[in-house]
Amino acid sequence: MYIIRVITYTWLFWFCLSACETKREEEPFIIPDAGTLEKIERRGVLNVCTYYNTTDYYVYKGIPKGFHYDLVKALADFLDVKLHIEVNSNVEDCLRELNEGKYDLVAMSLSVTDGRKEQISFTDPLFYTSNVLVQNKKQDSLIRDIQDLRGKEIFVQEGTTYKSFLRELSDSLQLNLKITEVEYLTYEDILLQVEKGELPLTVIDKNIAQIAAQYMTHIDYSLELSGAEPVAWAVAGKAKYLLHEVNQWLGAMKKREKFPVLYNRYYKSSYVTSLHNSKYYKLKNGIISSFDPIIKKEAAKIGWDWRLLAAIIFQESGFDPEATSNYGAVGLMQVMPETALQLGFEDYIEPEDNIKVGSYYLQYLEKMFTKYDLDTLNRIKFTLAAYNAGAGHVFDAMRLAESYGKNPNIWNNNVDYFIRYKSRPEIYRDTLSRNGYCDGKQTFNFVNNIIENYTHYRNTIPR
Repeated sequence: MYIIRVITYTWLFWFCLSACETKREEEPFIIPDAGTLEKIERRGVLNVCTYYNTTDYYVYKGIPKGFHYDLVKALADFLDVKLHIEVNSNVEDCLRELNEGKYDLVAMSLSVTDGRKEQISFTDPLFYTSNVLVQNKKQDSLIRDIQDLRGKEIFVQEGTTYKSFLRELSDSLQLNLKITEVEYLTYEDILLQVEKGELPLTVIDKNIAQIAAQYMTHIDYSLELSGAEPVAWAVAGKAKYLLHEVNQWLGAMKKREKFPVLYNRYYKSSYVTSLHNSKYYKLKNGIISSFDPIIKKEAAKIGWDWRLLAAIIFQESGFDPEATSNYGAVGLMQVMPETALQLGFEDYIEPEDNIKVGSYYLQYLEKMFTKYDLDTLNRIKFTLAAYNAGAGHVFDAMRLAESYGKNPNIWNNNVDYFIRYKSRPEIYRDTLSRNGYCDGKQTFNFVNNIIENYTHYRNTIPR
């Protein structure tokens, strides 16, 4: 009887195991969706949302700068991908679009709150700061105690955590505060209105108030409303691998000398004050260079965005009208004398003449690509490549792209590959490469750098 029971149990065990294996075999194999980090690596671009102000991200003399910009640029370099920046003044919109997949990372001074933690994931803290009351020193009596805020109206930027912070403060201390969110104004705009006496009170991070007080000499920020709290970046709630990678990188970065140097430059030194005293500070007047009027005039003639033409000039000469190259190119747009003469221009040295010739040449090159099925952005990239290397090398790359099964009408990851590697014998000796050798890496970088700077200019400069 015992033997029969053992045999029965053994048979049942193997039957169940066989059934389980059969069921397992019938389940379809599902390939999981690529994670955020994998998508970034595949596309080769890190999409970042940031805020346009003196500390986060701005453009000065044609160069993007800012604590968060410099830091996230270092992150993109570490990941070996390009950096694409977009500006959004509404923080809550940024975080929503982060979870929707529009951005990979929100790189700005974000307050870490329990409510936000339910929606997104914060990185390890970048630094700590407190909330302070900002008021005008010239008013009759300065508020020195939190209890003296009772019944006061405080103006804060829309879409930030200051409103919820003040509401909690008001409820806990029964202050009966009136909290007004201001639309379409940055916190720097609000601080400036407090400085001028046009608004009575606002709340801001202490480190921002400290640096603002260097050039807004009438603001007082002595009353702290909170203890030191963490400030961090954010990734989507499900982007666990990206979060881990950023935190690993951030931990290593904070141990290096570069991190405190960046922080001190934008939050503690007089560097930011010098920006506000400069005519090139974009938040003030939207100037890229002293040649902007000429650039705008010549860009209008060829139907181009003047900010794109400015990005070309910055790449070519850094806005130095005396710039010359080893190949004989001169001026702001590095015009070759023989090119100017072939186009019918004898004068090409002075800034206005140089931009005029360079713009005309861009239009001349652009017309060569109108017969191809190119959208606007690709036509611009092809034209930029031709401006740098000559149209013949671009046509070579288009023919090579088509012969290798790539799209000859798309620059990124198609034609740009054959330009980039046109210095390799197997590429430039191909029968389709009629113009031979080209230092294509220079052209590849030329196009990428201009498009990147043009993006920065569009983010920060009105058309």
